[in-house]
Amino acid sequence: MHPLLEKKHTGMLLPLFSLRSKKDWGIGDISSMALWVDALADIKLDLLQLLPINEMPPGVTCPYTALSAFALDPVYIAIEDIPELTEYADLTGEINSKHFQAGLRRLRASDVVQYNDIKRLKYEFLWKLYCRFHEHHILQDSSAAKEFFAFTDRDAYWLNDYALFRQLKETHNWASWTHWEAPLMRHDAEALKAFESANENQVLFFKYLQWVIDRQWRRAKEKAVSRGVKLLGDLPFMVNQESADVWARPNDFDITREIGAPPDAFSDTGQKWGLPAYNWPEVEKNDFEWWRLKVKKSADFYDLFRIDHVVGFFRTWLIPRDVSVKPDFDIKDDKAQRARGKKFLEAVSRAGPMLPVAEDLGVIPPYVSQVLAELNVPGYKVMRWEKQKDGYYTRPENYGRISLATSSTHDNEPLADWWRTVDPVEKKLLWLMAAGKSEKPPAFSKARETILRSLLKAASSLVLVPAQDIFGLRDRINSPGTMGIHNWTYKFPVPVENLFKKYGELLGAFSAMVTEERK
Repeated sequence: MHPLLEKKHTGMLLPLFSLRSKKDWGIGDISSMALWVDALADIKLDLLQLLPINEMPPGVTCPYTALSAFALDPVYIAIEDIPELTEYADLTGEINSKHFQAGLRRLRASDVVQYNDIKRLKYEFLWKLYCRFHEHHILQDSSAAKEFFAFTDRDAYWLNDYALFRQLKETHNWASWTHWEAPLMRHDAEALKAFESANENQVLFFKYLQWVIDRQWRRAKEKAVSRGVKLLGDLPFMVNQESADVWARPNDFDITREIGAPPDAFSDTGQKWGLPAYNWPEVEKNDFEWWRLKVKKSADFYDLFRIDHVVGFFRTWLIPRDVSVKPDFDIKDDKAQRARGKKFLEAVSRAGPMLPVAEDLGVIPPYVSQVLAELNVPGYKVMRWEKQKDGYYTRPENYGRISLATSSTHDNEPLADWWRTVDPVEKKLLWLMAAGKSEKPPAFSKARETILRSLLKAASSLVLVPAQDIFGLRDRINSPGTMGIHNWTYKFPVPVENLFKKYGELLGAFSAMVTEERK
């Protein structure tokens, strides 16, 4: 059994982009995360769950649609914490100018993350920083340059293809790689060598950004270790078709079909995700190499990792591009489904030191939970979905130890909103479970503490509470099946520096509950 399952860990779910701080540039960044780690530790939480942070294409805000399974999004760089910035008085002067600061205040004041404006601002400034770094460090072979190239050598297994792909996208105005010149489309080594030679600085720039992220994250991770806080990352089921991975490893993917989900509680007609399918024969032949490499890299950043849509590794809902062919599962036989899923989980479990956590929500065949139990991989227990055969809610203290208990997920409404809209019968049943009283449930402001205490009593080794449920907020992170600025742009109402000033009494009471129920 993984060491992290030997004792109870209690934490909070809040995406990195939501981790507001006073010095951020309109989006939670790596330095913000370090400050939030301190705040969590101060209220006796020792786990922080983040959503995926891989780089997203321009105009995209959904973190489950990435253009690389390895590269982190440069939008999360804390520019003012880059050590070399202090060497350039003109650049620090630019940041401190009235005009620049006015722009930052506007981005910080926005109720939602303004991705396009933030990316434009950060990329322009990071390019200036890179040019100075190239001149003063790379050309001078400084110690910082040596550190940079040590990183590029160590991570070459993914970084080279990623940096080339990013610059190729730029030079082709973000046209699909399937429309590039044939040699580049085919990942021809000679053609790529010639392209890199002609675009050396630009390709190095994208490597530089990943090095900056790597340095900053490692420092933040050291802070988390010092405060006893574990980081739970999120590895999406698939990347965008327009990704460095699909371009560089075409044999692992099938772009003639896309993936989704069959009809379930989220959709009467099923979901169509617009992401390519796996070429399972090739993927199994190389023992899930791409996933094992993903897990290897993610271990640099996290202590645990969430496997998104784990049932998809047992059986995948495939939607042919040919609309005359009906969607269906790729494997029909239960035994074969079970075998592939178990083989996958075994492969990723041994790929690194992190603890895997399986997102096993929705329509899940019984054998999935059996395999998770056999391999000691925690699955999810969402409190308001855990029902017994008699229709009553299962008390969290009866959950299995090898599980993750939570009150909600990033795809669902927070408890405060659920309490306001749910059927009165369901509300009464949940209140009976949480309070042990068969009475009319009170307003959520009065019910919140009792419900949270019930969750914190869970026998699960991992207990996670979305930030909205800790603070009694109704703001959603994502509403599946909808499009718009309301998805994936949520910012916590106050910067972390003001957290205890605004919510001190509430956090004091919550911290006392955490301490009491962890005993």
